Amino acid sequence: MSNVAGATTSREEEIAFLALEQVLGVDIKLADAGAGDKKPDGSWVYPDGPKRQGIVEVTSPPATNLMREWARAKRVGRPQIESGSIALRWNELAQVCAEMLAEGWARENLDKLLAHPADERHLFLFSRGQTGGGHYFYRLSDSYADGSSEHVDDLVLPHGISDVWFRGRARRDLDHPQGSTELWLARFQTGLGWRRYVVRIEERQLPSPNPRIADDDVPAGWRILKDRTINPADS
Repeated sequence: MSNVAGATTSREEEIAFLALEQVLGVDIKLADAGAGDKKPDGSWVYPDGPKRQGIVEVTSPPATNLMREWARAKRVGRPQIESGSIALRWNELAQVCAEMLAEGWARENLDKLLAHPADERHLFLFSRGQTGGGHYFYRLSDSYADGSSEHVDDLVLPHGISDVWFRGRARRDLDHPQGSTELWLARFQTGLGWRRYVVRIEERQLPSPNPRIADDDVPAGWRILKDRTINPADS
């Protein structure tokens, strides 16, 4: 895999890459150059033992109406909020996930992963707003006040897909909004089941927010982004 010199990640991709790097202990390179060339978003090779290659696609359920509402809110100076209502469907989280992964947008991303050789193929899912599954993603990754977690049955993933990640709740330090954010993750791994993680992402490591959605109030040059381009020798 190779990409255009100087290609950069989107904000969502960078959040996913940084989270996976913390959990997996790898160095992720940008594989698709953001050019819609049908390649997965990122790739890596595990540093220990045989060179096992992993690839990842970062995506989210469609939320066109919510994004339009955020853009309208910005234009009139109104805070953007994630809102919506969905049926709770207690004790049906695995069924909810299975139904989501069977939808057309998810199948397209799974097929993209399956079209490329790799030892591991990961799908990393964001969610914008509760109507896009956000509340379910929170329930997958969070524990309750008594320390317990909601039971979730195992998933049946397409043959060749090793992992699906669900980005749950994010908690930013309101007193230091340009500091770090805690991020809750749920991961289903074929053969090993569910695991949950909490990682910390530094705002300074992330690209600016989409200018249509939110203004970036940090000084020029403040953000320090990782170079994720792939050198021809690494391809």
